[in-house]
Amino acid sequence: MIKISNVSKSYTSGLTVVKAINNVSLDIEMGQFISIAGPSGSGKSTLLNLIGCIDSVDSGNIEIEKVDVSSLDEKQRTTFRRNHLGFIFQTYNLIPVLTAYENVSFALSLISDDQNQIKEQSYQILKEVGLENLESRFPNQLSGGEQQRVAIARALVKNPKIILADEPTANLDSKTGKGILELMKKINQKYKTTFIFSTHDNMVMEQAERLVMLHDGMVVSDEKN
Repeated sequence: MIKISNVSKSYTSGLTVVKAINNVSLDIEMGQFISIAGPSGSGKSTLLNLIGCIDSVDSGNIEIEKVDVSSLDEKQRTTFRRNHLGFIFQTYNLIPVLTAYENVSFALSLISDDQNQIKEQSYQILKEVGLENLESRFPNQLSGGEQQRVAIARALVKNPKIILADEPTANLDSKTGKGILELMKKINQKYKTTFIFSTHDNMVMEQAERLVMLHDGMVVSDEKN
């Protein structure tokens, strides 16, 4: 379980203090397919970054599988993030000078030095996301949907229990976005991987089994579809 308890986070913009997250509490069960949605500036990406140990809370606590990640220092958060979480971004964030295979295998090499395991798992996950014959292509030789599939493979290759997806369909046309969403839903159902999205895409919201709406950094609704 992910347990978010009375979490707040503020940022300073010039002379103004902006409260991005304001006393948010949520419990997220493992294996859920959940969307955190809201208008621009509602705090959804900030909340995702806090859960993902990219940023630290000002107050409150976040526990992931009974580990209080909000009490970890920056180095400890980095280690926890690398070993336990997967990330998918709207801009893919692939390394342009590495092939699809190298982008995926590099992520696994950060936590394993078993070269046979790295090779086997990387090729297997690329096959699973439908890129079996595109392993040697560089990102600029792939379509947007194919690049996002590489990003999904990179997130999955470490076998994380939790994947955080920040607007993963935002740069894709509706048909490609639907295919990417169906792929993530399939992975969620097959491996019981927890998916947490930040999104304003209606298609993602409709497919989520749970929809948490934020406004001005606060939860205004929490509904199961």
